[in-house]
Formats: sequence, C-alpha cells, structure tokens
Amino acid sequence: MGKLPRFMRSLRTAAHAGRSKGAIQARNILEMDRSGLGAFPQRAGFHATPPSFGVYCRGMFTTVLEQVKYYVSFGDDDAEQLRQLGQALRLRMPALVERCLTQIISWPGTEGAFETPDQVMGVRQELVAWFRRLFSGHYDADFAADAARLGRNQLRDGLPQQFLVAALELVKLEVEREVAGLALPNLPAAQHALRKLLILETALLLDGYREVDTHQVRQHERDAVQARLREAEQLAHIGQLAASLAHEIKNPLAGISGAIQVIRAGLKPSDPHFPVLGEVLRQIHRLDRTVKDLLIYARPRPPRYQRCDLPRAIERVLALLGKEPEFASIRFEFSIAHDLPPLAADEHLLEQLLMNLLLNAAQASTVSGLVRLVATCHGADVRLSIVDEGAGMSEEVARRALEPFFTTKARGTGLGLPICLKIVEAHGGALEIESRPGAGTEVAVTLPASLPSAAVGVPDEHTRTDR
Repeated sequence: MGKLPRFMRSLRTAAHAGRSKGAIQARNILEMDRSGLGAFPQRAGFHATPPSFGVYCRGMFTTVLEQVKYYVSFGDDDAEQLRQLGQALRLRMPALVERCLTQIISWPGTEGAFETPDQVMGVRQELVAWFRRLFSGHYDADFAADAARLGRNQLRDGLPQQFLVAALELVKLEVEREVAGLALPNLPAAQHALRKLLILETALLLDGYREVDTHQVRQHERDAVQARLREAEQLAHIGQLAASLAHEIKNPLAGISGAIQVIRAGLKPSDPHFPVLGEVLRQIHRLDRTVKDLLIYARPRPPRYQRCDLPRAIERVLALLGKEPEFASIRFEFSIAHDLPPLAADEHLLEQLLMNLLLNAAQASTVSGLVRLVATCHGADVRLSIVDEGAGMSEEVARRALEPFFTTKARGTGLGLPICLKIVEAHGGALEIESRPGAGTEVAVTLPASLPSAAVGVPDEHTRTDR
C-alpha cells in the first residue's frame, strides 16, 4: 500500500484518539470514504502534521463544521471551485435531481416512506434545495444548520441511519459521474473540492442525526423511569389502603366468626339453619384469608433465619393440602437431591411460599392431575421447581402473573404469587415462571443456601436470646 494523503493521516490520528465528537466524526468519515479519498491528488493545503490532541481539546474548534473543515483542509479556494462547478452544472441539474431521486426511492427498506406523490415531491424539493446549497459557494453556520436539519428530518421520518449514508453515497456517485462529463480546465481541482465537501456534508448530516437520536433515547428513558415511578407510587398507595382496610376488617370479622360459631354450636345438626351457618363460616374463613394476604403483602415482616429442614417443611405442606377435599383427586409428588445443602431461611415463610405455589399448581391442574415438586442443587443455591400439567398460561398472562392484584381466577385476590415473590426476594433469591398454553406451568425458585449478605450477623432461631 502506498502512503496515505496527508489529510487522511490527520483523519486517522483523530479517529485513533476517539475521545470527542469531532474525532468520532472524523473516524466515521475515514471509514466511509476510504477508497475514494485514497485516490485524491496531492496538493498544497493538506496539513502535513495534525495538531496534538491536547491542543485540539483546549477549544481549537467549537463546531463540527470547523473540525471537519480543518481535517480535510477545506478553504476559500475549494468554495470558489464549487461555486463555478455549480454554474457549469446549472443546465444539467434537473436531470441529475431525477436520477438521484430514482436511486433514493428505490432503496430497499424504505417501504412506506415514499409511497404517496406528496412524499416523492417532498424528496424532490429537498434534493433541489440540497444541490442549490451544495454549490452555493457559502459554507458557514447556516450551511451547517441546514445539513443538520436534513439529518434530523430523516430520523423523524423513520429512515434508518444506514439509509442516510447509503443515499448520500448514491447521490455522490451520480454527481461525480455528471461532473466527470464536464469540459472544465480545472476539473481535477473541482472534483477534489467536491469530494471534500461531501465528506463535510456527511459529518454534518450524521451529527444532526445523532442529536435527535440521543434526544429520543433520553426521552424514552425518562418516560420509562417516570412510568415505573408512577406505578410504584400507585402500588404504594394501594398497599397502604389495603393494609388499613384489612386492619379495620380483621377484628370485626373475628367477632362475627365467633358469634356464628356460638349460635351454630347451639343448634342440632338436623336444624335447617345448621348448614347455612356452616356456609357462612366458610365464607368468613375465605374472607379472613384474603385479609391476611393483604396484610402480608402490604406489611411483610423480615425473615427470621434458621437452619431449615426442607423435606420436613415439604411434607407438612403436602399433608395440609391432602386434607383439602377439592384436591382429593390431585396427585402430589416430590423428590429431593441427596446432596442438597442445609438451607438457611425463615421456616414459616418458606412453608407459606411452598403452600402458595403448590395451591396455585393444584388449582391449575385437571382432575387426577399431577403436581411435582423437585428440589436440587444449583451451584451454591437450592432450586425448587413446582410443575403442573394444567392448561398453562399465555405469554401475556405469564408476564403479568407477578403483578399485585392481577388474577384470572373468579375468586382470587391476585396476591398469591406477588407474596411469593416478596418472600423469595427477602431471602435474596429469584423466582421465574415458564408456561405455555396447553403445556402446563413451571415455577422455579432459587434460594441461597447460606444467609444473604444483608442478613449476615442476624441471629437465627437457634441463637436468639430475646425470646
């Protein structure tokens, strides 16, 4: 390979520095136009030695226009060459615009952007204005502002950045083809000035594109954060309200339940009111469970860690479920890895977690369905997997299953899985749901076998002295 032209060495030095907008623009321009620039003729005006990066950073340039002008050595002579070139192309300009327009609107991936006559006319007008500005001979702040505006408009119109660069390259090829056919005494110098100008134009277009893209990304991030904050605030208000209501309901509910039990105890089983009062007590019991769920979710207590006997906890939960008449036909199976490490957890919360997950799995199962619980080692963690053979969930339902108060059950509160998630997160673990319609559901819980870092130093139930 031969030596690079001097201004290309300047470009490469800036690109390798890579620490500023100007350097990044220079690097991008060098990569996009390497083959064309390599053929530039050597002439006076190219910088033999690029400025040191320290000088560059101390405010040598204030705009992208100044930066790229310096690095491609674009000066008044080039501006005059381009003005004369524009005059020579004046009669050829309409045909040039149409050829460029055909190239642009036929570019793959722009479907929908140039469908209507008004859209095509808009592109044609932009091209006419662009060529007029390109060969005006004036390359100042207004020129830079127009180029940046064009880049911003392309992004707002939904056109990708690669389209912008490719379209500019197509236009460049058409212009160079037209210029090559001119009989000008200073044609090489004019072609050289045109190539430098198109590099300048590319940098300005991309800078305008970058400004809008950065603004859109930041706005999207702000909107997402604000949405999460609003949601968290709403949930906090709902939680406070639920906790207050639950607290106000719990004591009267206990009184009502006690009174009904006293009345029922005074009746004979053959009394027609006896089964009615039994149903009242069942409904009170269901309402009491709902109130407890609200209190647990709204005011969770921190875990009290102890060494848990996981097999025993599973057996206790399954024994309770086995006494429920509605689950009489459901088969429960569990298996535990022989090398399972001892689990440091709050045994009461662990049993509540297992109860909620197994209840959900049993309720989702068909008659005579199977619910499997498998406990295995997962690195230094314990992994609990609860699998049912029920109807499964759609992607949307599975995604929202952990949201508070979201439920697909006719009589559910929508707090079972959110409570499970809170228990798991309080233990420093993770909860995942995998489900497909018609293929059942798997809920996987990963818990650290040892105490989470936040709980180190907290006495467990075997070492507490305040009982």
